[in-house]
Amino acid sequence: MPTAAQMLAGYPDIMLQVLAELRGAMLDGADTHEQMVELLAAQLTDPTSVQMAHQEMLDYTAQAEDAINLLLREHGEVTEAQFSREFGAIRQMGPAKLERESPWLYPESIAELLYYNGLIGRGFRGAGQNAHTVIYLPSDITPWLPHLQSELPVGLPAKPVAPPPAARILPADDAFLLDAGALLGFLYHERIRLTPNGPHPDDIDRLVKRFQLPFGSGDTDLNLRLGLLLHLGNRLGWLRRDHDSVQLTQNPVAAFLDKTRAEQRRALFEAWRSSVEWNDLCRTPELECVEAGLWHNDPLQTRETILRLVGHLQPGVWYAQSDVLRAIRDAEPDFQRPTGDYDTWYIRNTNTQEFLKGFERWDAVEGALLRFLIRGPLVWLCVLDLAEPSAGDDTLLSLSGWGAPWLGHDVPAPDEHASNHIAVAENFTVTLDPGVSLADRFRVERFAQWQQSYPAFVYQITQRSLKRATERGLSGARIARFLRERCRTPSPRVIAAIDRFEATEQVRPV
Repeated sequence: MPTAAQMLAGYPDIMLQVLAELRGAMLDGADTHEQMVELLAAQLTDPTSVQMAHQEMLDYTAQAEDAINLLLREHGEVTEAQFSREFGAIRQMGPAKLERESPWLYPESIAELLYYNGLIGRGFRGAGQNAHTVIYLPSDITPWLPHLQSELPVGLPAKPVAPPPAARILPADDAFLLDAGALLGFLYHERIRLTPNGPHPDDIDRLVKRFQLPFGSGDTDLNLRLGLLLHLGNRLGWLRRDHDSVQLTQNPVAAFLDKTRAEQRRALFEAWRSSVEWNDLCRTPELECVEAGLWHNDPLQTRETILRLVGHLQPGVWYAQSDVLRAIRDAEPDFQRPTGDYDTWYIRNTNTQEFLKGFERWDAVEGALLRFLIRGPLVWLCVLDLAEPSAGDDTLLSLSGWGAPWLGHDVPAPDEHASNHIAVAENFTVTLDPGVSLADRFRVERFAQWQQSYPAFVYQITQRSLKRATERGLSGARIARFLRERCRTPSPRVIAAIDRFEATEQVRPV
């Protein structure tokens, strides 16, 4: 932050004289503007002078303390847009207008009251599209103010609510991770053709049939979930483009499958967390980002800020969604607009086609984004647990056992109860519990034909699937050994048939 001297250097002489009069400072002996600045700065930063001015402001209005505390919480500086929304604007006047109107005698806002008493300054940050004005506390005045930032409360001012009934709780689960396994299995045998408009719809239809969630093409959130899955698969290096189609890349896939389930879960979250290309705002269903003008948002900065704010929630505690959104609006409303610009972003409501401009549309833009993240990526990627709202109630949310340590809380991760139950029936079907590792499921994909994914994963061993496996270097002996090692009670009939296939390349399931 600038010092008091740096703040005063840009003031006209009349402002220096006004500040001296209001703060009881003496400018006798100062012959030049520079001398006036040096002399006045020394007196304005005197601890007694700072504390007396601070008390006078509080005696005038209690809101003055709120304004100063806001600056202290934000390390001494906030955008002018945010400050003026809460504490009014500072009218800009040249020397002649200052002398004519004497605004210090009748300040129109808390901001002007503090400004004309030398406790805050106004400056500029950034360049180009990021240029914006800020309100700040001079760095050599801040130490003498009461209630230093370290003594101020941190976190979100959201109050916990009573835990919901167990029947309403939708705990974070591995559905997204299981669908990632479905993507890997699908692309091991198939390909996704690319068209000028994106992935070929027929290939996507065949892929989503393997997902655990019921999937309808008209469900916007599920289509976004699919888009995020493909995006993260690409970021993790699983996908490669081969002319007009997408196929698997062997080494990154093998490395991912070798991880524990906890590591795989974390890898998906971190891939989203660090993605510059995935724009959550422009993916929010009810919003459309219109490419007009020179505006742009920073999805990475926005995501990190939201995760930092969500990370202030207490692990294991439940909150109402509306309370969390209100707390974010109160604590850091400009979480995705560091310059406080609410007028030049071209964002349209997809239902009404209305452009959403001005801070008064915060709930329609920022609120919509937060609601989408809460029901979407933050749940899909296991950061939050949700509770279904009952009649007239709000959605409830809580940091999940995995999300809490990811967001910085010193709490143990949940115990992983691995389930490696693989069953092979006499009719040559292979059934896997959802808890079976993705690596084992991928191994089954290599020699069996997928049948269904819910409630368990079911595959069928056929002559064709075994022949396809051997053509790709997987011998019948390896398949039989895998089933003997992984199945609790492998069917002797199936094992014997696979052993015979090693020699005859023919299996005749009944």
